[in-house]
Amino acid sequence: MVNLTRGNPPTDVFPTEELIAAGTANLREDGKRVLQYLHAPGYPPLLELLAQKHGVETDQVILGNSSLELLMFTTMTEVKPGGTIFLESPSYDRANTLAKRSGANVVSVPVETDGVDLNKFEEALKKNRPDLFYIIADFQNPMGITTSAAKREQLAKWAREYDFLIIEDSPYRELRYSGTPVPQINSFAPEHVLTTSSFSKTLAPGLRMGYAYGPKEVIKRLTRYEVDTYIGTVTPTQGMVYEYLKTGRFEQNLEKLRNYYRPRLEAMMEVVEQNVPTAVFPRPEGGYFIGVTLPEGNSMEELLPKAAAAGYKLTDGRGYYLDPADGERFLRLPFPAMTPEEIRRDVPGLFELIKK
Repeated sequence: MVNLTRGNPPTDVFPTEELIAAGTANLREDGKRVLQYLHAPGYPPLLELLAQKHGVETDQVILGNSSLELLMFTTMTEVKPGGTIFLESPSYDRANTLAKRSGANVVSVPVETDGVDLNKFEEALKKNRPDLFYIIADFQNPMGITTSAAKREQLAKWAREYDFLIIEDSPYRELRYSGTPVPQINSFAPEHVLTTSSFSKTLAPGLRMGYAYGPKEVIKRLTRYEVDTYIGTVTPTQGMVYEYLKTGRFEQNLEKLRNYYRPRLEAMMEVVEQNVPTAVFPRPEGGYFIGVTLPEGNSMEELLPKAAAAGYKLTDGRGYYLDPADGERFLRLPFPAMTPEEIRRDVPGLFELIKK
């Protein structure tokens, strides 16, 4: 079975021995604190380190058991009764689920190759001001696109003008393999942007180590919600991550990951171009995914069972859209867990099942 579903990192990239050493050192040095109840917003040394990294004050940072959890908390604290959430279309399937679960009015805005369609976004704004807009601006899941600087600036301008909060989810930003970084949305409107991230893609997903930084009042509300939910997040993991970051090895690990994943992305783009030249897809410069719109005549309804019978496990592309019909021809291809040789050997067989 060729698994082309979840964006899991390969286990051989985990800095296991270094994390063992970091965890051991932190428990020896600060075990009494990290093994005790510790209230949100989290482990103070890690809060301070992340505040320094992102150029904010310590009381602008909160830690969570994954950035996804912090997104869920934000939908509970920042959306008013009867409020509205805007999402990109397509968007991360779990973000779609959390937005719908919140009870809010959920509006999806289509994306283009350089980010959300601003004309459609403005049309939606004039109909209904959102409380939140959730966006993955760098190497978006599931498309792989990066929102342009001009579009980021315009979104920030609207956030100020219409007074809504942008959730800028940035789990892939540091995994850029080519090109030039684009300024974060929070640089244009820091008072209207909550930036979330995690160490799932840059260290190990099992750590469940997420964080957010942004306006102090938003962080206060998130902190109260987290305390009322379960007092505080898992502290030994926070201590381990802090100790690892303190050693200075994190940047070295990022460079290793970039060199590791770059040829895998190149191989996947090459395979798509050679085997389905009529498919439409962006050319990502980083991240984990390529989002492919298959030619007319294809559908998830037909492809999923045919692929399974041929030994391919796929994610249903309809799950990335609020209206499943919009995703009938959408195929998300993750590339990190396969070597370039495996991609070139195994993925072309999938495209033999696709109508050209």
